[in-house]
Amino acid sequence: MASISQDLKSKLQQNPGTVVRLIVHLQGDPSSRVAAVEAHGLTVRYTYSLISAMAVEGSGAASLALAEESWVISVEEDKAVHTM
Repeated sequence: MASISQDLKSKLQQNPGTVVRLIVHLQGDPSSRVAAVEAHGLTVRYTYSLISAMAVEGSGAASLALAEESWVISVEEDKAVHTM
């Protein structure tokens, strides 16, 4: 299973129908995994070119299933980033 914080994992398990936005870090070219991510019922919002990652949106249950894929390295919440 991919690296996922215990807090996020608990949130997804307790609310499997809740829609969440996540950043998924994966092995290889993210554009080659779009179809596989969408097959899980998730929407790909953005694929990053500098890092091997994508922003996705979908249910907690679908997110947990995606985290089980061997090519997924880590899953984290997509939160706003602030600079100093």
